Amino acid sequence: MRTKTLGALVALALALSACGGGDGSGVGVEGDEPVIQIISEGGFVPVEVALNTGPRYTVLGHGRLIYQGFQTLEYPGRLVPPYMVATLDRNQMNAILAMVEDIGLPDITEERDDANMDVVADAHTDTIVYRDETGEHRLSVYALGIDDTPSDRNTAFLELLETLDRFVGEAPAEPYVAERVRVVAGIGFTDPEFEDVREWPLDNADLSTWEELANGWHCLTIDGAVPQVFEEATQATTWEHPDGSSAPLALLVRPLHAGEPDCPS
Repeated sequence: MRTKTLGALVALALALSACGGGDGSGVGVEGDEPVIQIISEGGFVPVEVALNTGPRYTVLGHGRLIYQGFQTLEYPGRLVPPYMVATLDRNQMNAILAMVEDIGLPDITEERDDANMDVVADAHTDTIVYRDETGEHRLSVYALGIDDTPSDRNTAFLELLETLDRFVGEAPAEPYVAERVRVVAGIGFTDPEFEDVREWPLDNADLSTWEELANGWHCLTIDGAVPQVFEEATQATTWEHPDGSSAPLALLVRPLHAGEPDCPS
């Protein structure tokens, strides 16, 4: 498999060099379009955690890597999770694309590996989505890495994750500024030790116009960077209900990666 990949990479490297410029800092496959996105979903987590968890990694065509930055365990932490964007060089990008071939993603349309469901319950599922000129290729693996003898494909998937983890520590990075921000509203819990109820922060105060999710949650996407009012809030902040009479609402706020849907399914 590696021999096949190396041969393909020769042609790939020439193509990337032709469209990536001379500084070696970008790749220029499809500009800002997401090429690879890795998502961890499910498992035994509170609903608000599931609703506010973004992709683990998003790799854009020109070599930018979006990921969640460091967040302390102190409570209450900041409301908006910090996201960063690193810049990968051609060698790093080519290494990632080689692993995509090792996984076999170009030959997959959509597959799911649930073999580990007999081993563990309530584990999360890791999904990798690869986009090329032929369309979208999706592989989901339940409880990835839990078995002692993973398949060659799952071993390559784990190698890709480990490589991206390493690149995050090596590549230059800066705060990620999103083009869209997701806001999810639900009934809030006021912590008497950290009581912080604020005025409704958005122009759109009619929740009936928001997309309705499960368990009474509603979702809205706004254009642009995260508003400052959210940057100054914490996980304990609740917001006066826009109808002026109901209990305060909790808001989950995070910048969206390129290629993410406006609201969770």
